[in-house]
Amino acid sequence: MLYALTKDSKMITAQVATKEQKYYCPSCHEPVILRQGHYYMAHFAHLKQACGAFSEGETSEHLRGKQLLATFFRAFGAQVKLEAYLSGLKQRPDLLIQLPDHQLLALEYQCAPLSLRKLQKRSRGYQNAGLAELWILGNKYRLKHSLPQQVAQFMRWSKNCGFYLIYLDPSKAYFEVIYGIQKADFLPLKYQCWRTNDVKKLKAFFADPQKIQLKHLSTSERNRQKQALAKQIYYSTGAMRKLQQLTYQKRLKLTEVIADCLALSYGYPLYRTATLWWRTEIYCAHFPRPKIPSYELVFVNLKPFVEQDIDNFCKGLAFLKKSF
Repeated sequence: MLYALTKDSKMITAQVATKEQKYYCPSCHEPVILRQGHYYMAHFAHLKQACGAFSEGETSEHLRGKQLLATFFRAFGAQVKLEAYLSGLKQRPDLLIQLPDHQLLALEYQCAPLSLRKLQKRSRGYQNAGLAELWILGNKYRLKHSLPQQVAQFMRWSKNCGFYLIYLDPSKAYFEVIYGIQKADFLPLKYQCWRTNDVKKLKAFFADPQKIQLKHLSTSERNRQKQALAKQIYYSTGAMRKLQQLTYQKRLKLTEVIADCLALSYGYPLYRTATLWWRTEIYCAHFPRPKIPSYELVFVNLKPFVEQDIDNFCKGLAFLKKSF
């Protein structure tokens, strides 16, 4: 933690504290020690087990990120409290911010792993208290070729930016918005990236319509899909094995089913697995709706997106079967 109490109950920051004094946790009032060094940021830590209001073992990234975020929002004209304890919620956001329009914002800079259930609980607490909330991600949550549930659960959606995530890299001192996130079966993610170190510009970015368009697969991408599928057919395991068994039972040709069910363009990041698997279940079962393995998100209701996606596929499939 970045703040502690002196013996006369005055709040002090670790940056100006000295080791000659005694310090106490603002929440549990147990003794804490000042940690300073050349290789990590000055901070306080409990002598014994943490009190629960603070997380112990904060990384340098997390400590520096909180300070940087405070600097950014103060430059925006906001009032910022670091590590303010909300006793009614028994929660401590990394920053509690009063925006220029007087709205209160709980800001979390998430660097450590966080389960979906804990994210839901903390978010629900802020909502019940009438607080706006903003979750900014650290480097452990960086997108690579795929989109795991642990990262997807933080996604938000806006009409201007599509599905997006916000990151902060303290070493480079800027926000990074990953937006227009798209997925296609057996291919790496597609997305756009925008950076700023100015909260005012960040707000303006989300207010302006961005150029978001679901992209069609190029010839090379289509070939990569075919190669990935050929490998799965060869090894015949998992979902592909189930698909082979299903098409065999229905007396259908596997190659024809795949050709009809494999999407020709990128789509919204709605599903934890390839869309091919649930599409072929619908194809082979004459349109009943199987259980769709969509992501579990905290800040977006995916149900309308999934329902629309299924409806579009079924309409296209009905037209295809009617035509032939």
